[in-house]
Amino acid sequence: MTYDLEEEPPMNTPDWATAIRQQRQRLGKSQTQVAQESGLLNQTEVSRLERGLIHPTLDLGAAKLRALLGVLGWSGPQFAQATGLELGFVEGGALLGVRRLEADLRFATFPVQATASAGLKNTQTSEGLVSIPLEDLKALGVRPENVRVYAVNGDCMVSESVRAMGQSIAPGDRVAVDTGRMPKAGDVVVAWDGLNDMMLIKRYQEEGEHIVFYPARHSVPPVVRHRDDPVKIIGPVVWRGGPFRG
Repeated sequence: MTYDLEEEPPMNTPDWATAIRQQRQRLGKSQTQVAQESGLLNQTEVSRLERGLIHPTLDLGAAKLRALLGVLGWSGPQFAQATGLELGFVEGGALLGVRRLEADLRFATFPVQATASAGLKNTQTSEGLVSIPLEDLKALGVRPENVRVYAVNGDCMVSESVRAMGQSIAPGDRVAVDTGRMPKAGDVVVAWDGLNDMMLIKRYQEEGEHIVFYPARHSVPPVVRHRDDPVKIIGPVVWRGGPFRG
């Protein structure tokens, strides 16, 4: 059996995440091998799946989920039985949510603009491209020309709450923002903080004469700016994924 430098799953890992990790180990594959054989996933995403930080049916998307099942040797019903997740099926065990033909699965590819700080200083990123299914953007009501992609630097958007783990944004994640949409209170946004001369990613809130950017991690203080301070909201985050090396 081969091993990566893998993080140990937390004590409160969901049962479905444990089932995925155990199936991989049963096959004698490392996280990196699973990622490489899938052709779509990366080791970071496999690691986050096994720790319960991203959800296979809610966060991965149809193409990645189908690729994961193929590498792990699971049919749709076998996946449902092993993980306990409720899924719909058609004849032959194909997931209803992944019936799209590969020939019809089109992507929009975006350059990574810069890093967005989640507790650490911005750094230059050499990661070039991120591909997002056009069907996913359409479902979100996002026009491709309004999308900007950033790399997350820091861990203050990783929630300390078990319930919110699936919504956490981890270091190294790529996030897409919709520059054509105004954020609502509570949205996670990427913004330019002119006082610190840096991009940041936080949860957006307006409180009186101030704009407050809240982290997911309660031990980290929020960033508070007056409305007259040099702050520019780039847009709300509409999509997240692991690093893609094109």
